[in-house]
Amino acid sequence: MAGSRISGLEELLRTRVPNVRLGVQGRRRVAPVPSGIAALDELLGGGWPGGDVSELVGEGPGSGSAQVLHGFLRCLARDGRFLALVDGLDSLDIDAEEPDALARLLWVRCRSAAEALKAADLVLRDRNLPVVVIDLKLNPAAQLRRISGSVWHRFSRLAEHHGTTVVVMTPFALVGGAAARVSVAMARPLGSLDATVGPEDILRGLRFSLLRQEANAWEPGAAGRVA
Repeated sequence: MAGSRISGLEELLRTRVPNVRLGVQGRRRVAPVPSGIAALDELLGGGWPGGDVSELVGEGPGSGSAQVLHGFLRCLARDGRFLALVDGLDSLDIDAEEPDALARLLWVRCRSAAEALKAADLVLRDRNLPVVVIDLKLNPAAQLRRISGSVWHRFSRLAEHHGTTVVVMTPFALVGGAAARVSVAMARPLGSLDATVGPEDILRGLRFSLLRQEANAWEPGAAGRVA
């Protein structure tokens, strides 16, 4: 019954709108973008899904999400790439980064989740910014719960259209339809680590769990193909 209704609708559309194009186009596959953290890249099958929106969930203070962000920035900088960071509560610690990495950063400093989403919408429409992080980790839960699900759908469409890799950092699962959702936690509290422990050692001490991943993962040689 449902199939005959759909066929009837298609025929009606063709009759009333002769030039209409019917069908659903698959998502364009884009190569994943390495995070710079071996354990995370292995979990994701190469890195953050390209041309899509992913979510990094870090519950509570000291979860390690800030360390993931810094590691990602350093990885991109080493490859000569840029990162656009939409900072939801103006919380980035720039003293934790080297000048060479900061030179590859576009930092959009916001004061609320609503402001950050407006800024992210503008950033995602720019084809010159292929990697974008939206940091909502420290924004109050009341602000985050007011975000409409349509926002993530719009961001996903923009990411797909421009081939942009988007990572949203949150304190709890929030991004509907995320291509990948990963949680991060510190194996040991950051304050308990010895002062001589370096950034790379801290990254190796992070623990990741894959909470969600779309089935149509990237396949080598799939650039430009339609799923």
